[in-house]
Amino acid sequence: MPHGLRAVLFDFDGVIVNSEPLHFLAFHDVLKAEHIDLTEDEYYREMIGFDDKGAFRHIYRTRGVKLEPKVFLRLLTRKSEVMMDLIQQRRYSALPGVSEFVRSLWRDYPLAICSGALREEIEVMLEGISLRDCFKVIVAAEDVTAGKPDPQGYLLTAERLSQRIGRKLPPSECLVVEDAPTVIRRAKEVGFATLAVANTYPVQKLGEADFVVPSLRPEDVQGKIPGLKMMV
Repeated sequence: MPHGLRAVLFDFDGVIVNSEPLHFLAFHDVLKAEHIDLTEDEYYREMIGFDDKGAFRHIYRTRGVKLEPKVFLRLLTRKSEVMMDLIQQRRYSALPGVSEFVRSLWRDYPLAICSGALREEIEVMLEGISLRDCFKVIVAAEDVTAGKPDPQGYLLTAERLSQRIGRKLPPSECLVVEDAPTVIRRAKEVGFATLAVANTYPVQKLGEADFVVPSLRPEDVQGKIPGLKMMV
């Protein structure tokens, strides 16, 4: 970790909120209507890190089924509707330690979110866990042409955060907080420091990250990342 750490960029699903079960239910229900079965094991094994577009493309590709444009649009629209319905039911919460960790950083570092989720989903859930005020920038699925694990989103997040604070933030000055090994690998390739949180995958599968913690609870993070100041 460079001692010149200047910003922290967070993934959202599986890092800030426990929304992956909601995404699975939404994908499962939408695909079932298309006579495609998606198991929970397959979702967590293969689809974490994708945005909705990438996830549907992956599912159809692995099954050798052509994804017609009109079907693709129907899937995306319906998945968004089902997901928002689950969110409105308040079937999510902040993950362990998240509120404390974010609040311990936000006065000293500009914070941002880079997610494959849709902006509406992110905004509603952030308001629901009372953390919307902590993040200066949100980059969502609609903002990029290549979704995760491509690092385009994190590069765009650093660029927009730079514009917001009026000072250039190169990747080397940003800590990316992620839960997906494929995304961590690609973020490191373009120069980001990475902190992996074992919310979705076990610690032993996150070894490519610069730092790995079992959760964002203060006792799990405090003193583990050189150069990171936490006001606890």
